[in-house]
Amino acid sequence: MRNWEFSPVDLSTWRDKINGELNNKQGGLSYYDEIEGFEISIAEKNYQEKYHSEEIEYGNISTKNAVSIDVTNEKEANELALYCLNYGADALFFHAKKQIIDWSIVLKNIELIYIQSWFLLESTEQEKSLNSVLDRAALEHATVVVMSENNHRMVFPGFEMQQIGSPVFIELSYLLYSLNNYIIDSERSKIEEDSLIFTCGMSGNYFMDLAKIRALKFLITQLLDSYAVKPKKIEFHAHSGWTNKSLEDIDTNLLRQTTEIMAAYAGNVDAIFNNPSTKLSTNNTELKDWRLSLNVINLLKEESYFDRVKNPLDGSHIFAQLVDGLIDKSWAFFTAHQEKNEFDFLELTKNEISSAREIKIRKFVSNEITKIGINAFKLTQTKNDHFWGEIPSFLGFPYLIFEKEL
Repeated sequence: MRNWEFSPVDLSTWRDKINGELNNKQGGLSYYDEIEGFEISIAEKNYQEKYHSEEIEYGNISTKNAVSIDVTNEKEANELALYCLNYGADALFFHAKKQIIDWSIVLKNIELIYIQSWFLLESTEQEKSLNSVLDRAALEHATVVVMSENNHRMVFPGFEMQQIGSPVFIELSYLLYSLNNYIIDSERSKIEEDSLIFTCGMSGNYFMDLAKIRALKFLITQLLDSYAVKPKKIEFHAHSGWTNKSLEDIDTNLLRQTTEIMAAYAGNVDAIFNNPSTKLSTNNTELKDWRLSLNVINLLKEESYFDRVKNPLDGSHIFAQLVDGLIDKSWAFFTAHQEKNEFDFLELTKNEISSAREIKIRKFVSNEITKIGINAFKLTQTKNDHFWGEIPSFLGFPYLIFEKEL
């Protein structure tokens, strides 16, 4: 057998080789993100790789194909829930959108003991009404979240932050600040009984989305460990939103959703909500839109086996730098301002979001940010049956919808 000898390669030669493969593009050896404000180097290993899945992951995760249902009409909510369950959903998230709800109608023929369910309520009266319908077995499979000052089961809204155009490091810092206040304001015994849900929005930037999920898990663990406290349950929910979606080229949205769901699966989240791209249109979302959204997740799971692989990017030093960069930038912002009152912290946060929105819109309008079917490769002839309707707001900002900026 021939003995192959390999000579050591010095760093400058290695960099020249990479640069050549990148067609000598200026700046090819480094990546700078103007919005996030940090740089990573392709040719240098100058990171600590803070994230280690065996130390961060919260038990064996079986990612749920989940549906978020706004309850404004009991019968319609029930029909939608049953339809989605028949097409692959195995988790339902009900959001109470009116004060008085007949839960017996909403939950008719739904066997909650066989699925995961969440109920986001706005008052203890709604909770009492729900508890009068649910039996003990159903309650064991349900998470009831009451958004009130006297109840500390919380949903931390990273998804809404992403949808209004927040930089990732601000989104993560905001979640840390909110969690920190929750811990300070709560008794230890109460925290240990609580269920915490952290949501995150998928932007379509595969590596950034996946890095954000990893950074979020690391940061939440780090903050909880600093207080030596452990809630009863911690869940991470990934949502596909509308910032990069089109109502003029709806078919292309399925491709965007696919990359977003791939990132969510790779991030090992507890539930994925692939919201139909037509949900914010003036027309009612058709049942087929829900089926198509569910089938994106069904296909990646049943045909591509995305649920069988954990942490596929372990070992990638470039990706590890991206995760470390988000961790360091988010933690630095949080620790620098954690003592501020809520008003002052939110003002700082809003300033960062406002700047990021301006940059994103400027880059989109000038085609530095490309969105297929929106500002590039647009359909020449369209029969547009959908138009953007009322756009939700958060922290005083409307959701950032690129298509509306043209």
